[in-house]
Amino acid sequence: MTIETRERTAFPRRKIATRRDLSELAIRICGETGARFYLIAEATSNCASGHVRILASNWTFDTIEDIGLAAITRLVESPVATFPGTDPCPWHPQALAALLASEEIGHLGEHGHQEIFPLKLPAGKSRYVALISGEVPGAVDTERLAAAQLHLSHTLSGLERRMNDVGEALSERERECLFWVSEGKTADEVSLIISVSANTVNSYVAHAIHKLAANNRAMAIATAIRRGII
Repeated sequence: MTIETRERTAFPRRKIATRRDLSELAIRICGETGARFYLIAEATSNCASGHVRILASNWTFDTIEDIGLAAITRLVESPVATFPGTDPCPWHPQALAALLASEEIGHLGEHGHQEIFPLKLPAGKSRYVALISGEVPGAVDTERLAAAQLHLSHTLSGLERRMNDVGEALSERERECLFWVSEGKTADEVSLIISVSANTVNSYVAHAIHKLAANNRAMAIATAIRRGII
């Protein structure tokens, strides 16, 4: 790779302290690579729910509802995702057919996921996977995507440490619910994303509001963002 190419594929170094920062980075990566959608998840299934923990995503509510968390979990947990330092390869129909039902594959296409790149993101002891999707086959710049994969892996190592250090007052579920509410999701939408009831989501948010000594959700979100918790 030439110096010119390395400069063209380098992503700006910026401190990532919260999941909101991670979302902004993923949006920027999509813009730089020609991708449209991103989903970043921890690739270790929750034993109770059987679902992975989604850290950041711009998949629509309808997409997640139509495809289902079980199918998303199978995508994230698939062993065929590419490691950093190797050329990203998209799933082809035969590979997806080994993971998803034909109806689930159809829903992916209906929602604009015409080409999906599964990327492993090792970060210390944790395992993460990014699903980067293009609306048109061949539109994603794989060279830039390879550079982005390395950057994401490095970023997640620091983010996990930061979240553990500053977010001890809130449980992981409370942070997670507050984050998705800050992204404009309703309780019903959050319940689908993290596989709990809407009442449980509201309970987690209420606990977060109390722990942050806030008067309402907006104040709790502002406090959490300011303190680097979400």
